[in-house]
Amino acid sequence: MKIKVNWYAKEYPQDWEFYAECAEGKNIDISGKNGPESIKTAPSPKELVLQGMASCTAIDVISTLKKMRQSVEKFSVECIATQTEVHPKIFKDCVLTYKLTGKNLDIDKVIHGIFLSFTKYCGVHAIVERSGCNIKPQIYINDKLVDLWDPLNRNLIKLQEWYDKFAKKCPKGVALVIGTSKGIGKELVYKLEKEGYAVIPTGRNSFNFENKNIFEALFIDITKPYTTEYVKNLLTNAKINISLLVQNAGISSTDLAQDDVNALQLTMHELRHVYDTNVFGIIESTNNLISVLEAGAKVILISSTMALRERDSFLTSVYRMTKRTINQYVRQAAMQITNEQRDISIFALHPGSVKTDLNPTGKISVDESTLHIMEILSDNFSLNLKHNNGEFWIYDSEVKTWKIKF
Repeated sequence: MKIKVNWYAKEYPQDWEFYAECAEGKNIDISGKNGPESIKTAPSPKELVLQGMASCTAIDVISTLKKMRQSVEKFSVECIATQTEVHPKIFKDCVLTYKLTGKNLDIDKVIHGIFLSFTKYCGVHAIVERSGCNIKPQIYINDKLVDLWDPLNRNLIKLQEWYDKFAKKCPKGVALVIGTSKGIGKELVYKLEKEGYAVIPTGRNSFNFENKNIFEALFIDITKPYTTEYVKNLLTNAKINISLLVQNAGISSTDLAQDDVNALQLTMHELRHVYDTNVFGIIESTNNLISVLEAGAKVILISSTMALRERDSFLTSVYRMTKRTINQYVRQAAMQITNEQRDISIFALHPGSVKTDLNPTGKISVDESTLHIMEILSDNFSLNLKHNNGEFWIYDSEVKTWKIKF
């Protein structure tokens, strides 16, 4: 991809006018307002970014809806954004408003088309989002406001019915587990249900555990804050409080087929990619969900002994950095919880060297690891967790118990 921007060479106050060329298509005028006497004659560079994002997602959506044989008559995407106050000023918050009209539009299909673009395919959206901008969708279908995540309130109705019929009867309350598509998270869902929890699994993919005490998986991508906010609002509207929050999401590399690179080979791209999930996503989603925790709730963040100084190495360096950060966050969160006199236990734990896709050379099975996790969640351990809020726990296989690792 190649473009070229040329200056029109006009006199002040119109000396901030340019035109842009691309390999195929017409030139585009670009204009900046150079003082109160100048007249802006074309979009500014930042307006072009927003126009690019709106048109990028619009192309995705209209392409998908045509394949679905939806008779769209009118379609527009509007973008309203705010900027940071310090230079370089970048976009901080943005609302993308989709407006579609047409006869006999299938709401599910329209929403699916927007969902695919908003969460997966729109590259300009991803560029803006990764700069730190919080982008939220707003959708109008035939002038009616529709929610992207639950357009016909089906999830809310199903969740309320599930809670009233099944979850209320579970003695341990409701557990929310983030990262349950496979490995430790998936197995933990089954064990929590067996021990008396009603469980709400979440992940980036849709799946069903086919158990009356386990709700169908809700969509959460912790690198996208609006997905966690949706789940929080869903729980709030359903009047459901959580007794256990498990943060199991995590990655080790930009390339799932290999381990992450070593210290001196790290790039900004590698660091940002892993930190987005392992640190920024975990912390922001945990903070977002604190408001739906009930008194006495527990919060687990899956960590690793690779965060410890005694296990320092230049190998798999960014993963080690992220886990050390998570352990520190847990300590600081516990301090604030104590200061604010909240009845919440938060702790990090090392699940062991578990054989998973993330760690194919692991020494113990997923089943053994999750059995140990259930021990630390038992009633016998509750006081110990409260008295040692914010600590990092590892399982001592020699004496067969959990212990604090400083």
